[in-house]
Amino acid sequence: MIPYWFITGDFLKDRSGRIGASDIPALIPNPERPTESLAGYGRTPVTVWQEKTGRRERDPAGLPAEMGHYLEEKAVELFIRAFVPGKTANAHSRDRQAYEFTENGNAAMFQNTAFRHHVQFHAHGMICHPDCVYDPDVAFIGKPATAHGIKIKFEKPFIVEAKSANYWAAKRPEGSVVTGYDTNLRTWQGIPLKHYMQIQFQLALLEIDVAYLALIHNTSNFDVWEIRANPQHQGRLIDLAGTMVQRIDSDTPPADLAMNAQDIMDLYPTLGDDFVIVTGPEREAAVDIAKKYRHAEDQEKRWKAHKEDAKDAMAVMLKDRPEIRDGEGIIGKWATTSGHEAVTALSKIKEDPVTYRYLKRKGLLYTTKDSRKVKISWKGETE
Repeated sequence: MIPYWFITGDFLKDRSGRIGASDIPALIPNPERPTESLAGYGRTPVTVWQEKTGRRERDPAGLPAEMGHYLEEKAVELFIRAFVPGKTANAHSRDRQAYEFTENGNAAMFQNTAFRHHVQFHAHGMICHPDCVYDPDVAFIGKPATAHGIKIKFEKPFIVEAKSANYWAAKRPEGSVVTGYDTNLRTWQGIPLKHYMQIQFQLALLEIDVAYLALIHNTSNFDVWEIRANPQHQGRLIDLAGTMVQRIDSDTPPADLAMNAQDIMDLYPTLGDDFVIVTGPEREAAVDIAKKYRHAEDQEKRWKAHKEDAKDAMAVMLKDRPEIRDGEGIIGKWATTSGHEAVTALSKIKEDPVTYRYLKRKGLLYTTKDSRKVKISWKGETE
């Protein structure tokens, strides 16, 4: 483990121009939805670059982030209590709370256990702020301990990453390997991919071999996973973060890391004057994208037709009955929609020049801003 230091002053300001662990998921495409990053919520390498260069304000964290920060201390406390006997967990919590409520701003003055809080390290434009670092040089805990299906040895340092989630956020969707948690696994495969990448980045910067993710979920459930350093993954993350640091320092947008249409529109707000002929690999890539679009469009039409056929067949079964059921509940029913007033299209209003001029004079007609969307015009055959 390399020497770390404790937070003093405004950590958010220290982090604002650097690439941190929380930024890492925004730099990686989601393998299940490649036009989104692992971070989701519209964060991509382009938006991260805009934030770090002052072109864009990061969206406010809101109550979920506030509650996550509040529960961070409890998750670490539960972790320590599970593996370390005595009063260490309570002492750690008191230290954290004392620092949080002080105006001193120097976390070094509130460290009385081997579980160090509010630590940080930054170098070469990269920064990490792990939730907790166990440092055996401060106080060696002793013999190994086992809890929550995890065995911990205290000879070497490790990181504790604290998380909290509600029931649905914690539950891993069927077939997904990216989101949610799997409590049947105790290794990195059981945690969300975005958290795995964050942890690998922290381990790489601090040169620590292992981390533990401690999760409070569904109000009162607590689980722990072990994540070991993966040098291959860490190398790629450091390279990716280094690329972003270089783009931030040189004020050069990461166009090669763009993920979706919004990224492209942010990078290229105006269009050129003419079309371009693409050849070779670029043409092959463009045609492949167009084929996927056409195939999806064809499937969409087929499924829409199947859906309408099924609704027609159900109508025949319903006849004049309001609904039909079996022993488990409603199978199908008529849904009645009452008539209501509807907005008239502008083209219809223009058919009455007097009305149109009146509405325009009164400022009741609004013009929206110009917008862009992708239109795929390729007419080739799909496989």
